Amino acid sequence: MADISTGAVLHPGPFVYDIISAGTAHRARSIFDGHILGDQLDVRRCDRHFWDHTPIPETVRHYIRLAGFEGVLDCGYMMLDHALITSLVERWRPETHTFHLPVGETTVTLQDVEVLWGLPIDGPPVIGIDTTHSVQEWMNLCEELLGFSPLMSDFDGRRLKLGCLSRVLDAGLPPDASDVHCRQRARVYLLLLLGGHLLSDKSGNKVPLLYMPLLRDLETVGQYSWGSAILATLYRSLCSATSPYRSSIAGPLMLLQLWAWERIPTVRPDRVHPLEHYPGPYGARWNVQFDVHRVARHVVSIFRDQLTGLRAREFIWQPYSDDILASLPPYCTAGRRIWISATYLICWEVVEPHLSNRVMRQFGYHQPVPDLRLTENQQELHSLDRRGKGNQDWLTAHRAYVEVWTDRHSHVEDGVVAEDPTYPSDEYRQWYRERTVVYVSNPTRQLILPEGFQGDSARTQYLMDAMTQVYYMAETSLTQSDEQHANYFNAMKDFASMTLETVGESSRLAFRPSRVPQQIPQPADPNRVERAPRNVHGGQHGGGRRRRFRSPEPTVQTGLDGRSQATEQQGTSTVPFGHSRSPVLMEAFTPNTDEFHGSGEQHVGGTDAGQSTQALDQRLESQITQIDIVMPAQPRRTQRAHKPRGCGTHGKLGHH
Repeated sequence: MADISTGAVLHPGPFVYDIISAGTAHRARSIFDGHILGDQLDVRRCDRHFWDHTPIPETVRHYIRLAGFEGVLDCGYMMLDHALITSLVERWRPETHTFHLPVGETTVTLQDVEVLWGLPIDGPPVIGIDTTHSVQEWMNLCEELLGFSPLMSDFDGRRLKLGCLSRVLDAGLPPDASDVHCRQRARVYLLLLLGGHLLSDKSGNKVPLLYMPLLRDLETVGQYSWGSAILATLYRSLCSATSPYRSSIAGPLMLLQLWAWERIPTVRPDRVHPLEHYPGPYGARWNVQFDVHRVARHVVSIFRDQLTGLRAREFIWQPYSDDILASLPPYCTAGRRIWISATYLICWEVVEPHLSNRVMRQFGYHQPVPDLRLTENQQELHSLDRRGKGNQDWLTAHRAYVEVWTDRHSHVEDGVVAEDPTYPSDEYRQWYRERTVVYVSNPTRQLILPEGFQGDSARTQYLMDAMTQVYYMAETSLTQSDEQHANYFNAMKDFASMTLETVGESSRLAFRPSRVPQQIPQPADPNRVERAPRNVHGGQHGGGRRRRFRSPEPTVQTGLDGRSQATEQQGTSTVPFGHSRSPVLMEAFTPNTDEFHGSGEQHVGGTDAGQSTQALDQRLESQITQIDIVMPAQPRRTQRAHKPRGCGTHGKLGHH
């Protein structure tokens, strides 16, 4: 018989490293290793300043509509579920700008931005010269374009505090306001909208002043591709948040939540009074009262479990039917020609690839194995920022990427229409399975004293994977067995197939499980110490900024014999986590039987007449190495040197 190799350590994936590099530090891997359990990201937003001053007078709203942002106004203010955002970040891959879900790759595209928010996408990129001015020059420009002069304290370098814009709106608009005054007030609203909602950063209360010159001519503002700029910002925010050392995220996260609600029905709330034909963008239908009795809220472990157990029919690949698109305002489909363009998205220093070729099923096409276009320099692009780059001409710096965007109509993907995009080809499924992270939660870890929600999706997935492995082990053994033992292995195959079919997972048998490598690459710097954001952690003045991963909780390891053993995370282990034992070469197993009648019956014949099935299973089990999961030792804590505290005057007032 053929030798059968059994891995001694559960491998989270991927098994092939041509897309996701070996040892890449990612939030998902830290969860698998037990460093992050229920932690959810701090979602930064500062759009209350904007929504507290709505509804907007029609004389001002006219210019916001002219600038192309009326669709966002129609969607209104909505609460963000930080746990849902966090669970989606855990599935995001910076290498491909897609979510790696059990059903395949998927992402937020230009189509989603235009349909949900009605933002313009087919136009020049939002980019230019990041001009440096003195504070007085910025004050003069604000007086001209905004109708007021901010205080010196309202400036923070090349950024303006949103609070001063909010104070201007507090004064209200006179009924007889001139056209110039209405234009100025519209620019104030737009800066609040951009800095606090659409293009927000983790500062939470500031807007870059570089948007000011773009808002000078309100008649031409709507010609820019604001939708692609906002999508680029979302991509960058998601990529940054996947680092296990980050604790917060910002950006247009309401767009991400709307996207998830449209495509994953199991995570969205019910609408009390549905608005199916609202005269606005499709996202406005969620601007209603919610009924949340049937869905989870604000618990990251629940959303993580739901995404782990996501099944094919639980994801909607095409939520926008032709009838829905026909009912929307024209500005929600004006850029339809480039929805499926594989190009670069640009917003000043931010450049992110729009890889529509990886999510063809979202457009109703057959999904082939995607190529690696536009993914070769992701780390270099992610390292770009505006710090220390005053007067930078980003149009020149990003000329190569701008040219690709300018030629976006030539990069529209052409695909083969799929009858049902729910189920991809077996070739794609085999390819994807080998290159994705299979396990975010570790099903082999069992906490001794569990608290809160304890999901079973990871363990269920593990059992289905094991049953698939049993099926192919039996199939391989059939090719090497004689006629006497063929019935035995056929019964194993039938049992595995019937079990998977019973739970609706028979499609797993369409491809062979990947072989587990003998070594699991570890993320670099597992004990790295990062500086946490200011004023987030404890301390009288927001101190305690040193942030470190928690040590994995004590776990219970379960072997194939069903025995459990508590494991403390102390000391060193003889077999470090991430390494498997040598493969076990199984001897040829010959059951003492002439025929197999079914489970629970005895086998008669041979030298051991009357030997039970249980005894045969014990013999088979004895040839398989018991699974040992050894968690990493507790990270060594470094002692921080304490410096003598002074009064903060640096000696200017003499010695004390």
